[in-house]
Amino acid sequence: MAFIGYDNYQKSAFGVYNTRLEAEEWGRGGAPEGYLLIVEYDWQETDYLPSMTVADDNVTMSNRFPGKTIAEQVALIEEEDDQKRIDIEIEFKTEDIKLYAKELLRRMEWKETRARDTDLVNGNNNELTKYFTERNSVRTKSNQAEANLNALTTIEELRAFKTKEHFA
Repeated sequence: MAFIGYDNYQKSAFGVYNTRLEAEEWGRGGAPEGYLLIVEYDWQETDYLPSMTVADDNVTMSNRFPGKTIAEQVALIEEEDDQKRIDIEIEFKTEDIKLYAKELLRRMEWKETRARDTDLVNGNNNELTKYFTERNSVRTKSNQAEANLNALTTIEELRAFKTKEHFA
């Protein structure tokens, strides 16, 4: 049996120790107050520390990838990390699209007053129709930009995505 130090805040194992005391001493400096767990676990040669997780009971530890070699576990964790980066980039770029569209709409607010005044003088609603068509165009471009963004599958493609280019 071994004692595994686990940071329940970051959800990550940080060490394999021979005694509970040794694990507690090493864990004090890293995990925030109240998040240090020391779990007794039957450590195997095929266990890989970053693959370890603790159940909601804060007592039961397991390998997230049982039966996999360490190399396979490394590859699976790298895949997870890549997906996390992709998800974060999509979230960031989606927010950028929304903020840019909002700014464009804010910049054109003055046009509504001008359109109303012009239409009042001319006795029609031609200018308001143009104004609302322009506003709708911004929303359409925003939706299309989000669809284009969500179709990207690699971090390189996502990082190359330029929000303003989708509103031209």
